[in-house]
Amino acid sequence: MTDHLRESGRQVPADVAVCGFDNWDVMVFASRPPLTSVDRNLHAVGRRAAQCLLETIAGQPITGPRQLPCTLVVRESSLQPLLPDVLGLAADRS
Repeated sequence: MTDHLRESGRQVPADVAVCGFDNWDVMVFASRPPLTSVDRNLHAVGRRAAQCLLETIAGQPITGPRQLPCTLVVRESSLQPLLPDVLGLAADRS
């Protein structure tokens, strides 16, 4: 996606902010700039699924939806280049 935007004359993130899903390292770090992504915490999802399976096998079935937290991992594909200036963190340019 970011390659296509760049080839179309758009700058990421100055013109278009880009966010992915799953926080898969292969995609996150192959992207230029590195991709902001939602991390669904798939290790916790797998652990919870295994727990539900074991409880069901033990005769205590789990019903209904379960929610696990996810995290937005912000990287350069969604940051504005001038952010330090907005926050007053830029070096003195006088």
